[in-house]
Formats: sequence, structure tokens, C-alpha cells
Amino acid sequence: MGINGQWPIPTLHVTKGERLIVTVWNHLGNETTSLHWHGLYQNGTAHMDGPPGITQCEIPHNDYIVYDFTVDQIGTYWFHSHTRGQYPDGLRAPLIVHDPENPFSKDFDEEIVLSFSDWYHESMRPLLRSFVSVTNPTGAEPVPKSALMNDSQNVTVAVQPGKTYMIRMVNMAAFAGMYVWFQGCSMRVVEVDGIYTEPAEASMLYLTAGQRYAVLLTVDSYHATNIPFVASMDEELFDKIPDDLNSNVTGWLVLDDARDLPLPLEVETFEPLDDFTLQPLDKLAALDKVDRTVTLDLKMDNLGDGAN
Repeated sequence: MGINGQWPIPTLHVTKGERLIVTVWNHLGNETTSLHWHGLYQNGTAHMDGPPGITQCEIPHNDYIVYDFTVDQIGTYWFHSHTRGQYPDGLRAPLIVHDPENPFSKDFDEEIVLSFSDWYHESMRPLLRSFVSVTNPTGAEPVPKSALMNDSQNVTVAVQPGKTYMIRMVNMAAFAGMYVWFQGCSMRVVEVDGIYTEPAEASMLYLTAGQRYAVLLTVDSYHATNIPFVASMDEELFDKIPDDLNSNVTGWLVLDDARDLPLPLEVETFEPLDDFTLQPLDKLAALDKVDRTVTLDLKMDNLGDGAN
């Protein structure tokens, strides 16, 4: 599924304080649709948030809705359909909110946007039918077949030695968490989910579905080859591992397009940054210690139609 005849859908760039007006016409034939602005608080504009049945009605075929709100946050976000399985079928893209007062603006030369996603090799309609079914009483989720990077594979990004890049990463997966690393490079985390952090060194990150990171990465002059980088799906989330599963997707930071694109080295263990160690740049104090604990006991059951 695309927008304005384009897929992959282009990244949407705005600046903090701008008014964003998006008119969405539904030309999907026999499907309703919607758009959700993932990570934006929508303070005072909750009716623009996008989830059907919560803040709006579905957009019928050959009808439209106008999303109109002011973006008062900064950082790395994304937008996607909030209707059934449309975003795993492609109706999604990064949303970057630029900050005129970015405290790290003097620390990098250019920006790069990378998205990661899981690919099921099958449309969501039949997968949802089998998922919400009396034949699936345990609620086992469909398992993707492979991973994508920028809604593609074998992505190449031109870089220059000596330059520092702010790399904005978005996990647009339906299900899979992603381990991400740049071979032989260290990253400095400076933003997570729209919140600036104290710079934190990392050799590997873990992005849950929907999560975003911004890191600073310097391409040192000693790099003699193009640099592979990898996103690897977290198989621990899968109820079963298909025989044809391809968990990894590889891209390259290309210093010289006349050189080969080397295969990444194998990683024996995943050791991502512990994001509990991150500190907000604004020094916002943590909440007071709790003085009351509320326990909720949850149980999964089956409805008559097979829904869990």
C-alpha cells in the first residue's frame, strides 16, 4: 500500500512548531483506512491521533479526512495506518521533527534515516484470518519470513571519511524487535523516542517494534573498506522458527562505490546497550518512589469466533 502512487512512502520532514495539514483520501477500494502519528502526544488535538474507534471513525472508500495539528515535539517518529493489518502491508513511513535548537547540531554533518521492518511474504488479510481463528486457540502470532531495511534490502548509503552522521532509526515492524549494529563502529545515542539523552556509547542497539533511536556515528579515515551494518530480528519472540526464516538484513555505508561490499562478520551473541542506563539530557527528575502497588491479574481466553 502506498501514498500518491509511491512506495516506499517518502519520509515526512517537519520542523518543531510547524502546523501539519495532511489530507488523506481513501482509494483502497473495499477497505477503510486511517493514519496514526506514532509517538506524537497530540496534546489538545487528541481527535487527530488516528486510531479508529478511539479518536475517529474509519475513512470510507472515496472519502477523506484532514489531519490538522501543530507539532510541538522534536525527534524521530513515524506514521502508519491504524486499520487492521495495513501498515505491515506497507502503509507506513518515518516522520522526522527537526529541532531549530538541536543541542547536538554542531556535532554532526549530515542526517541519515533508516527504517527496519519485518516482511511476511503474504498479505495481512489471510494472516489475520488464521490468527483470529478457532484453529489458533493459543493466539500464536504469525511469524515473518525476512527483514527489510528502508523497505528494501542491500541498502547502500554514501558517506565520507571524517564526517559525523546523525543516523535516525525507526523500527516499523509489525512484531519483531531488531538488533542493529554497524560493523567496527561505535555509536553515540543522543535521542530515544523523541527525548534527548546524555550521549551514550553503544556498539549495538535493540529496537522494539515502534521504537526509535538517533545516534551519532563518525566514519573514521582508517576505514579501508565499505562498512556493513545489520538489522537482525529477535527470534525469541517467535512461537516457531520457520525453516525458510531469514532473520538478517544488511546494508552498507559506502566510502568508495568502486570497492566491494563486504559480508558482515558473524555475531556470536547479541549484547545491545542497556537502555535503562540512559539519562535524559534535560535532567528531568524521576518520579518519587511508589507508596502503593496495584496488581492486575490478566487471563487470555477464547471468544466464540476464535478471537483471543
